[in-house]
Amino acid sequence: MSETTINVGYLADYPDMILTCASWAYGQWGCQSGGSLKHAVARFTEGANKERIPLTLVALDKKKPVGMISLWKSDFNKRPDLSPWVASLFVHPFYRSNHIASFLIEKLEVEARRLGYIRLFLVTEEAKNLYIRHKWEELEQVKTIHGQAVLMRKDLS
Repeated sequence: MSETTINVGYLADYPDMILTCASWAYGQWGCQSGGSLKHAVARFTEGANKERIPLTLVALDKKKPVGMISLWKSDFNKRPDLSPWVASLFVHPFYRSNHIASFLIEKLEVEARRLGYIRLFLVTEEAKNLYIRHKWEELEQVKTIHGQAVLMRKDLS
């Protein structure tokens, strides 16, 4: 598989993929934090738009979903003063190590600029180095329900 076969589009253009995205998010994070699949479906249904947050992008290999990333108003209850947040970056295990996560990050940053945002935030337990490669900066170490994590920021201007 070559990364040139991957396209990124709005979840709004692929509403049949809402359940897939919700299932990925619930399986990766929600089931470990007391969430529900129903809540995840509602969140991604709301994120299936193009003109405001929440907004979700999907990566596709031909018409098959292989990854996702979202822009949410909030993703870390301990810092409600910060917004918006990059959230739910997920690449299907069969497609990892193909630069799809990087492609999704870059596309979401473009979308955030288009919507008028100049700064983004995120929390990650495992992907700090990925974001550092995209010029994100570490703000502080934090604890999430999933364990130790890092709070990061990127200025888009």
